[in-house]
Amino acid sequence: MLLRKDLPAAKDARIYKSIERTFLGYSKLSLGMLSFAVFLGKLNIIAEYTGKIHVSVVLEYLAIGLSLLGVFMVSFGLFTFSRDIKYLEGGIEVSPKEVTDPRIYMAAERTFLAWVRTAISLIVFGFVIEKFEFFIVQLENVFHMHVGKDGSHHTLISIGVFVIIIGIATLLLGAFNFYKTIKDVDIGYYRTRVWLYKLYGAIIFFTCLVLFVYVLRLF
Repeated sequence: MLLRKDLPAAKDARIYKSIERTFLGYSKLSLGMLSFAVFLGKLNIIAEYTGKIHVSVVLEYLAIGLSLLGVFMVSFGLFTFSRDIKYLEGGIEVSPKEVTDPRIYMAAERTFLAWVRTAISLIVFGFVIEKFEFFIVQLENVFHMHVGKDGSHHTLISIGVFVIIIGIATLLLGAFNFYKTIKDVDIGYYRTRVWLYKLYGAIIFFTCLVLFVYVLRLF
């Protein structure tokens, strides 16, 4: 975004924090898309079983489309994050006095809250995925039908637990980043911990791939 708009580059902590929040937004959006694609995939199976072929076809295309879009979004988020950080590194330095500005502390808090929101979203996605599979199992028991492939129930429950674990890890990483950020701001020098965000981006990308492969296996 910075390059496309040809904006002036400065090593301002507020700009660094804005880039970080944008990246977290991309991550949350991509995981939301893929989680919803999982639900659509399961609904597609139910639609097929009940003979709603037209609905099934629509759900299948929507699920695959959302999955592809989710993987693209997290990849695009990583790309823009790396590009914008590199662009900022070529900018002018700011004085330590500007870094210790109260607005920087508030920007750090907003970024931490973005981590928290992302973590909560992941945990909620994980619980919903797991409980949705519980609903499918109960549906099978009540109507004496079989929905999905053998072993798919255990797979989806495992995916739900995996997403919850990623959510908890997100919260811990956000807390660590916030603690380090405050220490940096206190001494009047701040730079984005690129290694931390790239590591987290790799984790999110892997999670998206797992969900994407699972969605494809449903069809």
